[in-house]
Amino acid sequence: MKMLNKNIAREFKMSLARYVSVSALLMLGVFVLIGLNVTGPNMRKTAQIAYTTEHLADAKVSSTIALNSKDQTTIKNLKGIKKTEFGYTTDDLIKNTNKALRIQSNPQSLSKLTITKGHKAKTASQIVLSDKLRGKYNLGDKITISAGKTNSSTGLKHKKFTIVGFATSTEFLKKDKLGSTNIGSGTLYGFAYTTKAAFSNKNPNIARLSFTHPKGESYSKSYEHHASNLVDNLQKKLSNRNHTRVTKLRNNLNTKINSAESEISKDTVAIESAQTILNNSQMQLDEQKKSTNESGSTTQLNAQQQALDKKKEILKHQQKELNSAKDKLATAKSSRRQLNDVTLTIANRNDYNDGYNNYGEDATRIDTLGKSFPAFFFLIAILVSFTTMRRMVEEKRIEMGTLRALGYTKNEVMREFLVYSVTTAITGTLLGSLLGLIVLPRIIFRAYTANFNFSNLQLSLHPMYIIAGFILALFSTVLASCLAARSSLKTNTAELMLPKPPVSGSRILLERITPLWKKMSFSHKVTARNLFRYKGRMFMTIIGIAGATALMITGFGIRDSLNTIVTRQFGHISQYDLVSVYNPKANQEQVKKVQKTVKSDNVKHYSQVYFANVYAKNSDSDLRENISLMVPNSVNKLDNYIKLRNYKTGKKMKLNDKGAIISQKLAKIQGVSVGESFTIKDSDGTSHKIKVAGITTMYAGHYIYMNKNYYNQVYHTKVTANAYLVTLKHNNNKSVNSFAEKFNRNKAAVQTIPSQETKRTITNILSNLNNLILVLVLSASLLSLVVLYTLTNINVSERIRELSTLKVLGFYPNEVLMYIYRETNILTGAGIIVGIGVGYAFHAYIMALLPPSTAMVAPGLTWTNILISVGLTIIFSLVVMYMMNHKIQKVDMLEALKSVD
Repeated sequence: MKMLNKNIAREFKMSLARYVSVSALLMLGVFVLIGLNVTGPNMRKTAQIAYTTEHLADAKVSSTIALNSKDQTTIKNLKGIKKTEFGYTTDDLIKNTNKALRIQSNPQSLSKLTITKGHKAKTASQIVLSDKLRGKYNLGDKITISAGKTNSSTGLKHKKFTIVGFATSTEFLKKDKLGSTNIGSGTLYGFAYTTKAAFSNKNPNIARLSFTHPKGESYSKSYEHHASNLVDNLQKKLSNRNHTRVTKLRNNLNTKINSAESEISKDTVAIESAQTILNNSQMQLDEQKKSTNESGSTTQLNAQQQALDKKKEILKHQQKELNSAKDKLATAKSSRRQLNDVTLTIANRNDYNDGYNNYGEDATRIDTLGKSFPAFFFLIAILVSFTTMRRMVEEKRIEMGTLRALGYTKNEVMREFLVYSVTTAITGTLLGSLLGLIVLPRIIFRAYTANFNFSNLQLSLHPMYIIAGFILALFSTVLASCLAARSSLKTNTAELMLPKPPVSGSRILLERITPLWKKMSFSHKVTARNLFRYKGRMFMTIIGIAGATALMITGFGIRDSLNTIVTRQFGHISQYDLVSVYNPKANQEQVKKVQKTVKSDNVKHYSQVYFANVYAKNSDSDLRENISLMVPNSVNKLDNYIKLRNYKTGKKMKLNDKGAIISQKLAKIQGVSVGESFTIKDSDGTSHKIKVAGITTMYAGHYIYMNKNYYNQVYHTKVTANAYLVTLKHNNNKSVNSFAEKFNRNKAAVQTIPSQETKRTITNILSNLNNLILVLVLSASLLSLVVLYTLTNINVSERIRELSTLKVLGFYPNEVLMYIYRETNILTGAGIIVGIGVGYAFHAYIMALLPPSTAMVAPGLTWTNILISVGLTIIFSLVVMYMMNHKIQKVDMLEALKSVD
């Protein structure tokens, strides 16, 4: 037994390069398998702990007007709700800037703050800012707040606050995009918290809710399904309550308006009558002044004039009061017109919290990669490891025969191969698991959470993935060595002690082409014969190189494809810079100010449209797909701002009365084609059925386009333009933000939506993927290098006697090297060609799953990507060639040529 153990130890020492290469292959496979599959769950676990710690609200109720006692009672009595907490919120600007803050009242039990420095606000003059603003402001600094609209209130009792703390909140997960607002540049600069006493309104305007039975953890299918269904059901009850309160408000306004109109009518008649009398009196008095020159009479006339002037002053005051009453009446009528815009809505975490949804989607993208990339890695690792271990057994043929002749049993003879293969599997699994459980998740987490308020990743062991990796590693080594050893041990001992007879030679197809074969040199003929003589090695090399090349092409291609979204959408389709939405039911003077802003000098073109945010769901998902609905005032002008092109033919499309044109990704998600229908919903849950008249190419965002007639058919109401498509003379960020600030200053302004907001989202996703892509490409590159080295090493080891013979016959070193490497170069070239095709297909598969739900990408690859991937494979081949040359030159010719018979 000691001799066997020494023999096993000697084998490890003598074949260290093979041991390292096989372990490295298995390590890469396990590393990618575990790393990509545990990162998503780890990210979700990290978020779940944060949500639990802060008691993030499961749902949030928002209202465009304050919640009165009956509203609050309705919300408290909603079924399925465990806890309700009311709060205050308002959006204001930091004075003398266009930077918007969302100021909220301190939460007590739901969506609590995590103070990073200082303490919570305790008085109405204290404030806590978002941690992102730490450094720009310090504890003890004063901050002054101003209203975002002209002649509007801040909604706060004080304008100046003392900063007493900084905090993070899971309601605001993202650092770069906290949310949209209808003031300033249209995007929140930060958030802030103060006490309820700081707000001027007596009634709250938001409510945070927690579910009685959450049905699972955040991001789980059970939780998201329960949240979606419960919120949909509760929205119906809230819509009923909203209808009731709107009806009451309308009745109250009608009463006030009717009463005011009656009073104004009476006062107008009375004032006009009094004005007529005063005018007549003034005329008579003027005539009397002209007809008399007596001093007594003049004094009397002056007294009459003074009395008349007093009456005029009284009448003037009454006229002012009448004008004021008319203004109030106009305001009341404007309020009545806007009652249809009063909403009471409820949203779950995915809808009221952008960061929650984005973070979940990021984790899901990594899950997608975890279901595809490891399969490629392990397929290649298994094939190459299988070949390597079989080759090892064949090399040990004579040794196996000798041991059998010495009386060792078959199982004892096989021990060496079992120990070797199990050890490589354990080494590869341990190293791969260590890197996959700790290193890769942290790299990915750091990349993806650069824009989120999460600091430390919650690591977990995930034993099932370790076991799966170990089983695959054992399969690729132990099974190969066992099968090969058993096959050899079936041979009788005497034959086993002799070298395996070479495979009988046979003519290849090329030899039958006599003119070509005769012109080939000796070296080229040998190369051609060897390629087809060792078919197993040929296919292994081609598959290994093809797989590694395909992985590199796919890794680089992910970046290429996401870049095409930005180029194609904002270079070819979206020709406008922003959508400026206003309230057409507001006071006409305010509406005119909006129009004046749009017609300013820095605007190049503009066109009126109706714009609305709607959403749709499908049976496969509980998530809402947010959709932008547009109805242009002029169908003919729309092409100047948005290029509607058939997604199949590329031909120009026009809106008609038979249906709507929808974006390509929306059609795919809804599973509809031209002529079919699907349902969209307003924010309050009201449903509308839409017929698809056409599907347009659109790479970013979900859109529905209708003409006026079809909109009127669907909504049973006459459409009124409420927005402008605006193209600026200079479309840089500074110009867009400047225009948005001016527009949002108007009271009638509702929101501004930059067309490139989606561009920023895609750019963020791309930057998040960069580090992950880098890791995948480096892993694929390393895999390519190891595959080339392992297979070339096998080739050299198998033919060491041939190479020695050539050296003895006087072949030059380069000729000896090319005797082997000519085959490797041909197989590498074949592998590259196959890899390009496989890479294209695999990339198309990945890009069908990886992009966000709002983006559509073309699966095409750039030549730069292909050239880089091919170039790297060739470089690795040259590196291996250099290493093999060093090994070939060190071969002891006499030792290798010694006969074994």
